[in-house]
Amino acid sequence: MKRTLPIAMAVLVVFSTSADTHAYTPESKEVQAMVARGQAFIESNFGKHHDDEYLGGVCICALACYASTGNPQHPLVKKAIEQTREEAKKGFAKDGHANYSLGIALIFLGTLDPQAYRPEIEALLEAIYNRQHSSGAWTYPNYPTGDTSQTQYACLGMWMAHRQGINVGSTTVERVCNWLIRTQAPNGSFAYQGTDPGTFTRINQSDFSASMTGAGVGSLYVCGELLGFLADPRTMQKRLELPPAIQPVIERRDDKASAVDQGLWQIAVKDGNNWMNRSAPLENTYLGKKHQQYYYMYAIERYWAFRELAEGIKDPEPSWYNAGVDYLRKQQKKDGSWEHGTQGPSIDTAFAVLYLMRSSKKTVTRIVLEQGRLTGGKGLGSDLSTASVNSKGQVVTADPSKSVTDLLAMLDDPGTPQSDFVSEVPEKLVLSDDSKQREQQLIRLRRMIINGSFQARLTAARTLGTVRDLNSAPSLIFALSDPDHRVVRAARDGLRFMSRKPEGFGLVVEDVRVEKPAWQAAQRAWSNWLLSVKPDAELIE
Repeated sequence: MKRTLPIAMAVLVVFSTSADTHAYTPESKEVQAMVARGQAFIESNFGKHHDDEYLGGVCICALACYASTGNPQHPLVKKAIEQTREEAKKGFAKDGHANYSLGIALIFLGTLDPQAYRPEIEALLEAIYNRQHSSGAWTYPNYPTGDTSQTQYACLGMWMAHRQGINVGSTTVERVCNWLIRTQAPNGSFAYQGTDPGTFTRINQSDFSASMTGAGVGSLYVCGELLGFLADPRTMQKRLELPPAIQPVIERRDDKASAVDQGLWQIAVKDGNNWMNRSAPLENTYLGKKHQQYYYMYAIERYWAFRELAEGIKDPEPSWYNAGVDYLRKQQKKDGSWEHGTQGPSIDTAFAVLYLMRSSKKTVTRIVLEQGRLTGGKGLGSDLSTASVNSKGQVVTADPSKSVTDLLAMLDDPGTPQSDFVSEVPEKLVLSDDSKQREQQLIRLRRMIINGSFQARLTAARTLGTVRDLNSAPSLIFALSDPDHRVVRAARDGLRFMSRKPEGFGLVVEDVRVEKPAWQAAQRAWSNWLLSVKPDAELIE
């Protein structure tokens, strides 16, 4: 029997700029007009298709409306929050849509307000842990094979939780990362239902597609960050450009995952990117037929968001996006909708809107650079941080070191009014890329966590808790004795993240001051851990 699928894929129109393709950004008037019509359709038609009733359905439509309006009080946003809470009480559904729903709900709540919805996020994350397949992937109930489509949403959900300061179990991430590496086809692509050879010797996959390859490689990027594999963008780009025969030896460090081979991960990402570069079509096909087109386009947008982050790609008008916008202009119906799949027009339209908005790009940029709330104010000037998102959802770039220096000065100044902290100070700071400047910032934060104001202590604890730097551990251990429970919680969560111990050593932190015997016991346990991994550590009395 002849194998025609790869040939058919190769002759399809690839995401690239043609003579008829225009240059767009999410702020282009043509794009904004399409988004507005799509949003209006969702608002008028949501609930008319049976898939709209699932948690993932309502959350993806709510996410599209929130991305386009910035309104947290939007009726669909409120409906999605209410449904998430109701399903959390019941333990979440376990049908074929369940894994999609869990991941999409995590992305939605993490985009909306991770602090306000932390209990729901933690419940969703626990459900994801419990539903991981024995292979390491996620799949339908009673299926023997892992499902790349469902797995991508579980990975994205874990990434979102991790970036919001919630500890994600490293074993869970290691298992899914190894599954992705094992089930990648020799040509770099991924299948819908990955056939797992049980070893890292690749085998042919019978139903690979551009949609699943984007999902698979995007998930590899997510796992890479969760496992500490992502180098700075310039180094990462150079490594991915090298052929396997001369790949550099990767030095393993204590804070890297030992259960995943970083070299294999790196080769998997490179091969997946090469396949996407040469074969990703404008229209997705599955077994020779157009398939789930707008689901695919949203997957492509997410893939590029993580690839651009990892490789430091800065192109405001990338060719793949321009081609997709032109395609969507031709496909949008008179009523403002798009539809080509089984999930109905509201969900398909939501996928298209999220593509046009570059929603993943904006969310990833905002969360990674941790400046979503910083949009201008006292002592900071017009340039604030490497990136922020303004009231219109636009990503604004600036100088990170300048803003962090000014913020540290604000936090360190006892004369700064507390009211300024509410609007000016983000929950966590973006530290400098310059090693010397970064170390000086860390030293200042360690001092603040001991004798600073409440806001200084809280910001210091949250910032130090996102950096896997054992030199900061003594300060976080000291902060477990802080009189404010919010500082204690941030310090505890930071130590869990730093140590890769999701459960830590107990220490339940309620919304009241932690009792002395409890924080003393936690300090002893964490001190013993620190001395076991860094015998020369100097503890703070």
